Amino acid sequence: MKIDISESFINKSRVNLIKKICGNKAGEELEKAVSNAFENIADSLDEKTYKLIDFITKLDNINTHTDENLPNYTLKNKNVHVIKDEKSLNEAVSSLNNSKILGFDTEQKPIFQKGVPPSPIAIIQMSNASDCYLFQVHLIKNIKPLLDILTNRNIVKVGIGLDGDNSALYKEFRIRPKCCIDFGSLFKSKMAYPNDIGAKKSVLLFLNKNLQKSKKISRSNWENINLTDTQVKYASEDASCVYDVFCNMLTTYPFLIQILPSWFEERYNKNEYRELIKI
Repeated sequence: MKIDISESFINKSRVNLIKKICGNKAGEELEKAVSNAFENIADSLDEKTYKLIDFITKLDNINTHTDENLPNYTLKNKNVHVIKDEKSLNEAVSSLNNSKILGFDTEQKPIFQKGVPPSPIAIIQMSNASDCYLFQVHLIKNIKPLLDILTNRNIVKVGIGLDGDNSALYKEFRIRPKCCIDFGSLFKSKMAYPNDIGAKKSVLLFLNKNLQKSKKISRSNWENINLTDTQVKYASEDASCVYDVFCNMLTTYPFLIQILPSWFEERYNKNEYRELIKI
């Protein structure tokens, strides 16, 4: 593996700030000095250290890259199931209970007026390696089996920006999901990255793909009895992509297990996920 030194280990935004304050020459000299210093020790680094530097470089410079010319993120061979009745829900839950890790998200009908309370949860999405389920919970009377998955400590739920989802779940159903990992906030809380990383940046960082995100679709009516094709695509990709980036992280950068909650690291070290993520 060879790290592109043009994407210097020093953050581009920091170089630009130095150039702005101290002038272009100072910024260019500092960038060159860091690159030269790295070149001097690169051959002596072990693979783990090299991969760590590679990852930090990508993370530090993620906002300077574009995904416009990259292939679009897709579900590949995953099957999508739109669930709108109790019988189908029970069948889906029976299958999902065999999962160890699930991508997770929710959708609510948007409110465009100030002071109006948020809409109830319309859809709960869950995805594993083979299937993605969109549960239209506003149409189903008894969703307790589905809520039981969210509180099941043996199934890891991975999402991005879960504060709002978890708050809505507690307000509406009085449950607090267990064993959840908010992937988007990991790098801010554990690696001093300045911001949370959204789904689109996560897909770019780990999968080198373009996740198509439409504000128009995100703000559409999620309480439609019959979801449109574009709504199904949007909702299923939201749950599926976080599952894919999480597993990819563990496969490509296994040392990042150390930024995850200790309970997950303990399970990981017992090889509970080895077959799942194909290490």
